[in-house]
Formats: sequence, C-alpha cells, structure tokens
Amino acid sequence: MSIVGTAGPVVSVNTPPLRVVVADDEPIAAEALAAELRRLGCDVVAIARSGDDAIQACATLRPAACFSDVSMPRVDGLAVARALRQSSPGIRVVFVSAHPHFAVDAYAADVVDFVLKPIRRSRLSEAVDRVRRALSAHDEDERLLVPERGTIHLVPIREIEWVQADGYYLWLHTAQRAWMLRERMHKLERRLEAAGFLRVHRSAMVRVATISQLDVSAQE
Repeated sequence: MSIVGTAGPVVSVNTPPLRVVVADDEPIAAEALAAELRRLGCDVVAIARSGDDAIQACATLRPAACFSDVSMPRVDGLAVARALRQSSPGIRVVFVSAHPHFAVDAYAADVVDFVLKPIRRSRLSEAVDRVRRALSAHDEDERLLVPERGTIHLVPIREIEWVQADGYYLWLHTAQRAWMLRERMHKLERRLEAAGFLRVHRSAMVRVATISQLDVSAQE
C-alpha cells in the first residue's frame, strides 16, 4: 500500500497517544498503515491479519479505535464494525479501503470515517482527528449519577482522574474531591475504558491522559 505525501504530521506533545488496532489481511499494507498511524501520534497496540483477529484484539486490548480494511476473507471489515458496535460500542471504527463502493455500507455501520487507498497522509490525519473528536464528544456528554445525602449529583466522566474500588463501592477521584458510588468495578469498566481509562490494578482505573510517570520498579 502506498502512502501519498511527504510532510510529517504535527502532533502536540500534550496529546496522549491514541491506542489503535490495525486490521488488514495484506501484511505489507497493514505494516504501512501502522507506521503512518504511529507518525500521527497513535499507539498501535496490535496488527490483526483477519476480521476474527481484529475482534479478539479489540476485546482483549480495549483500544480507542480500529482502523480496518473492508475486504477481508471470512470476516470482513463490515462484520468487524457490527461486532464491535454490539460488544464494544466505545471503540471507534475507521475503514481504509481501495473500493469506494463500500462507503455507503460503511457509514451504515456507524463508522467514524472512510479513507480511500492509496492513502494520503493528510487524509489519514483527518481520520485520526475525527476519532479524537468523537471520543471527546462522548467524554463530554457522559456523566455518572452519584447519590449523596438525598441528592443526585451528575459527575462528568471527563472530570474523573482515577477510580478506586473499595468493596461494594467505588471512589471517583476528581481534582476537587472524591465521590463515593455504590457500584462494582467490573460493571463500570467498559464504560470508563471507552472514555480513555486503563485498568492498572484489580482495584484501580486511571485516565490515561493524566499519567505522567510509570514506576516500573514497583513490586506487587
């Protein structure tokens, strides 16, 4: 797969990496797409060679987005998009295809964007930006209902920095205070992952954008 364009992308140092899965049954095309996405500030967490592998990778790794070819044997990109919409609605899908006639079916599958091959670097950058905006809009709208002393508070997920499990309760830590919510971590995990959180411990989830340092020497 050829990539048209030579100018490097402008990626803000303050922009957190976008975790993505690449799906394409053609190895050269998959590697080329992954390389370009890395240039655009993406963290390619997996390269899947089939639709089945893409669905499995997304279920296991919980990326923000899946950049998938449409025409793949057995399980094609459309089937991948439909499967993710059912099992992982927070994962955004972008189709990358040499076949423009797939575009109508693609948008019917609720994908974020449809990028034609050969890929222009500027066009791929637009697709990445659309994914970020879609995730941001989701984050802006999502709120958690937190009862406290007879009052229901609407706590925006975008304000939560990390979540701590405490028995049957969760502590939602924001910059201003911590909110206590009667809920189990596993029931809230998928919703928070779609908003950019990462499970770093069985009792803790952290918004990836707030991580500034990792201590790799710490022992369990």
